Amino acid sequence: MDVHLLSRLLKELIIDNDRIALPGMGYFQAEPMPAYFSEDGKTIYPPSKRISFKWDDRASGDMLAAYYTKTYGIDRNTADIELDTFLKQLKPMLHERKFIDFPGVGRLKLTLDGSAYFVTDNTDGGVFSQAFGFEPVILKPVTRSSESTSRPDETPTATCEPDTTDIHNPEPEQEQEKPGPAPENGTTTHEGRSRIWIILLSVAAAIIIAAVILILLGRSGHLDSLIYSDEELELIQQQGA
Repeated sequence: MDVHLLSRLLKELIIDNDRIALPGMGYFQAEPMPAYFSEDGKTIYPPSKRISFKWDDRASGDMLAAYYTKTYGIDRNTADIELDTFLKQLKPMLHERKFIDFPGVGRLKLTLDGSAYFVTDNTDGGVFSQAFGFEPVILKPVTRSSESTSRPDETPTATCEPDTTDIHNPEPEQEQEKPGPAPENGTTTHEGRSRIWIILLSVAAAIIIAAVILILLGRSGHLDSLIYSDEELELIQQQGA
């Protein structure tokens, strides 16, 4: 067994199993993860699962050996021996190199204090892209142009207007008489002002004529007869005498 074969077994098992043991090393765990953006913000990755690793020297389990036996048709004892031998080599290799790549799955890293953590490989949507039936969505910028969106090789389509000629009355209709031009604003304003002056002059002339008539009546003495009665006129004359 080698790391490529172990990676293939892990990749196939992790889709349907949330916990896979590496005997004597620890456990791979898968947790649901919602859709997320890439670091550059240009790609949306679909809902998936996040793979983590928990270091545990007492880890045990036969899921890998059983799947190895079933998939490749080898006996169980051989599968157990190959897996145990490889994992005993893998553990010191991790402590020496500080990381181990599992192609198609991710990278197992070891910190300075001896803690292990796993970084999932999200290339092409990661391990679960095909299992969930979704693919990453690449976002493309939308550019707006003020120019016409028609292609340069396109020719404008001729539009045919419907023929409104009456087939039962082929004679052309007579043109309706158009109304004459409306009077200009300057002419209308001048006529309005002339009418106002005529009215004012007529009123002034009437006032002057009325004043003249009153003066003439006053001088002739007829104005008093229009204002006072005969008795009042007799009293006025007596007082004046």
